[in-house]
Amino acid sequence: MEDPFFSPGWLGKRKPQAWVIGLGLIGGSWAATLSRLGWQVSALDKQSESLRWAESQNWIQEGQTQWPEKIEADLVILALPIQLINQGLEQVLERVGEGAIITDVGSVKTDVCQSDIQRRHVYFIGGHPMTGSEKSGVQAANGELFRNFPYVLVPRSTCPQLVVDKMEALLRQIGAKVVLRTPEEHDRQVALVSHLPHLFAVALTLAILEESPNETSSIELAGRSFREMTRIADSSPEMWQEILIRNAPAVLASLDVWQRKLNELRASLEQNNGEEIAGAFRKAHSVRMGLGG
Repeated sequence: MEDPFFSPGWLGKRKPQAWVIGLGLIGGSWAATLSRLGWQVSALDKQSESLRWAESQNWIQEGQTQWPEKIEADLVILALPIQLINQGLEQVLERVGEGAIITDVGSVKTDVCQSDIQRRHVYFIGGHPMTGSEKSGVQAANGELFRNFPYVLVPRSTCPQLVVDKMEALLRQIGAKVVLRTPEEHDRQVALVSHLPHLFAVALTLAILEESPNETSSIELAGRSFREMTRIADSSPEMWQEILIRNAPAVLASLDVWQRKLNELRASLEQNNGEEIAGAFRKAHSVRMGLGG
């Protein structure tokens, strides 16, 4: 594999330039992060209000509501809804100059990482920040969103290692914890640690609707545990509809694993086996200790 050709910003020959495509929570946070590092940041978003907000925060120097004829950038971040990422990638590939690195932030990777990329000296690396908020939009963004959280990179098999090294170095500079995965590994593992918890939060919240209409609602008793476990049920319904459907095989496999564990706990309850219940809590505690923070 030939050595990669990098654009001037990656080589330190001029101020690095980035384009952020989509100024929501993640795209806005990338804009805030890069501007803090001294990058020149431009953005594309169909909502002029989002562009004006980002400009007022000095996160971007230029905003467009329509695709420009050319994209002069060292880094392009596709922060689009998951169903638009492939289309956005095609648009960028038609416009960006040689030596640029393109990445996305979508939470399903197999499809986009298999996209056909014909441009020589233009490099795509799948990305997924394992952080976020139940809030959405650029006004929920912040320049520290990625710090101390895992950020998954999913390089294509044809991506030169030096290109991956550039992205790893940038992510470490912004304080993220870099994790490398194949597309298949990513989709399988993220189903268990991200997609499934969102389903649980929705199911737990909806369980209240199963109460007898003659009873006072148990929501009045909801304390910290219920509030924390169901917080992510406030996330965008449209976004999670797309994510869950697109990663359905991996999510269903994760549901099977969870169902087995729930059945084990149910059996312990039915048998009044307190030691097995306590043992499950101890094992879960040990696993959580590995999370840190």
